[in-house]
Amino acid sequence: MSRLLRKFWFRVYLAASWFDGRLFRAIRKRALEGATGRKCRGLFIDPTVRITGVDNLMLGTNVSLHYWSYFGAEGGLSIGNDVAIGHFANILTTSHKFTDPIRPIKEQPLIFQPVTIGDNVWIGSNVTILAGVEIGPRTVIAAGAVVRHSFPEGRVVIGGVPARILKAL
Repeated sequence: MSRLLRKFWFRVYLAASWFDGRLFRAIRKRALEGATGRKCRGLFIDPTVRITGVDNLMLGTNVSLHYWSYFGAEGGLSIGNDVAIGHFANILTTSHKFTDPIRPIKEQPLIFQPVTIGDNVWIGSNVTILAGVEIGPRTVIAAGAVVRHSFPEGRVVIGGVPARILKAL
């Protein structure tokens, strides 16, 4: 699918995000499929969800993206099957380099690093996942956690600031 057509579908998604209801949920889903070039079976996406870098977004089946969440996919974001993402979650795939203390931070380059969320993951409310993180399958991330490091093995409950393993599943 052409880049121009994907941009069109993303604009349709943005327009539909101002409204709720069954019709607009269907329009948002179809528009996101058009913008990503992939089918989004079983997708729930609230109208308040914000996505950037949609060209680099991969969604599995049966994914739910809840209220007021933000997904910055510029560096590449892959969300597996059967993933639930709670309210006010943030997933970021970019960060700032700060190697020159003389130059302002906004003049320093961005770092783009992919984030991968495995299958059957539950991400609680107010969770922040930073660039370059991999979350393994069957992982639960407790509300309010800040995930700076990868947990690729999965089958764990993680939480805290910064996130650490709280329990093995």
